[in-house]
Amino acid sequence: MTIDYLCLMQSLKLITKYKADGRRQRSVNTQATIVDAMMILIKKGILEPTAQQVADEAGLGIRTVFRIVKDKETLFSRMDEKVRESNQMLYQASPSGSLKDRIEGLMQIESKGYEVNIEFIKATLANKWKYKTLEENYKKNQLLLKKLMFAWLPEISQLDSNLQEFLTAINSPNFWIELRENQTLSVEKAKKIKEAEFKKALGL
Repeated sequence: MTIDYLCLMQSLKLITKYKADGRRQRSVNTQATIVDAMMILIKKGILEPTAQQVADEAGLGIRTVFRIVKDKETLFSRMDEKVRESNQMLYQASPSGSLKDRIEGLMQIESKGYEVNIEFIKATLANKWKYKTLEENYKKNQLLLKKLMFAWLPEISQLDSNLQEFLTAINSPNFWIELRENQTLSVEKAKKIKEAEFKKALGL
């Protein structure tokens, strides 16, 4: 076996690897395009876009969409991951100041987060009964929000358990949707209502 032959075989292996890596990267990029298209459609108010709508928005063929993303559940899961990643910085502020300051600070952070993602929250609420991934991620997100609430307002742990559950409920994205969408309140008015309930419950 000559050195030239060994070099040739090594080159062929490298070429094959680069081609495979290239296909893998194109697949990742295409998947990102599909997820972005899904999110654009939801932002427009289409809470459960069809595969054809996603394909059209992404500028891809329907067969390509099904090849890259095997089903709607996977697509919703990728979207949920992307939304959570984009929210990480938003919820990393450290609580400080008086109880009043911390209540207002938490409400400000959450109102921003809910408002930016209001269409995605509505899509999750509308579809979590059909897609197990969405239901599981929704439960995880609820636990994270509850943990955030107690981190900012540890005084809540001293309250009656029923009152703790009440504050958890009005601090949920469901309640925000109720205030903003069903009662058609402004962001500021919805935020003030939540602040008032927390201050009352905590004796302010």
